Amino acid sequence: MFVKIFSKRKFYMRERTVFFFVGLMILTLGVALIIKANLGAASWDALAVGESTTFGITVGTCVFINGIILIFINAFLLKRKPEILAALSIFIIGLMIDFWLLIGLKNFAPDHLGVQSATLLIGILALGVGIAVYLQAKFPSSPMDTIMVAISERFGLSLRSSRLISEGLALALAVAFGGAVGIGTVIVTLSLGFIVQFFFPKFENLLQGWSEKLSFK
Repeated sequence: MFVKIFSKRKFYMRERTVFFFVGLMILTLGVALIIKANLGAASWDALAVGESTTFGITVGTCVFINGIILIFINAFLLKRKPEILAALSIFIIGLMIDFWLLIGLKNFAPDHLGVQSATLLIGILALGVGIAVYLQAKFPSSPMDTIMVAISERFGLSLRSSRLISEGLALALAVAFGGAVGIGTVIVTLSLGFIVQFFFPKFENLLQGWSEKLSFK
């Protein structure tokens, strides 16, 4: 009996781990595509691009530094101790963003408005789906996404509304740093919350379904 329970837990942990890394891979690809579209990046990423230009470091490094700061802000909002393990998530995200920008999509530079627009839309969809997927793992999440949850829990708002608030704050900082702000930034800010809220329960049900099937074995 003990061996059977241990096997189920091991299987569930494996599925959560798969959701985590696949989600981060999709998420960071979305970030890179949006940046490559050159029509304006998501607020937090626009801030990182501005910081990258200002300080001469990679976008991924800026994402990591911003994430560390947000870990402590989230702890304040949730009235909990800082989630130090969340630093691992944001480190991986920063690393993957740099991979896509500097290696995976290095030679991809759309210069036609139609291609740029398509790249932007695909990037937004990938970003939203990636967030919805990796949050299912319930591992320490990116501080940029945790702040959405923190605002939601602290003030009793929906995830969509909380996302809009957090993106708005990041946008103000991005403008201050001369980041990659444009029409794409507005589109991401207005649409990303809807995409996350649409896909989150679908992937939640998928993971739960796998868990229930396992419980009957």
